[in-house]
Amino acid sequence: MGEKTCCFTGHREIEKKNYVRIKESTKNAIVALIKRGVIYYGAGGARGYDTIAAETVLELKKSIRRLN
Repeated sequence: MGEKTCCFTGHREIEKKNYVRIKESTKNAIVALIKRGVIYYGAGGARGYDTIAAETVLELKKSIRRLN
């Protein structure tokens, strides 16, 4: 299971000017992980990057469901 798992954690404070870039970079990283077979994702519970990562995983999950 370890090779199919990815966990995210990061800074609690994300500057507004960096939010879109970080969100897009996170999305691209998750898509690449999906293509490599990663199916389990975890994120810390703090605001900031943890939330960005968790929201992005959930958004991608919804998109993939619509395609199937």
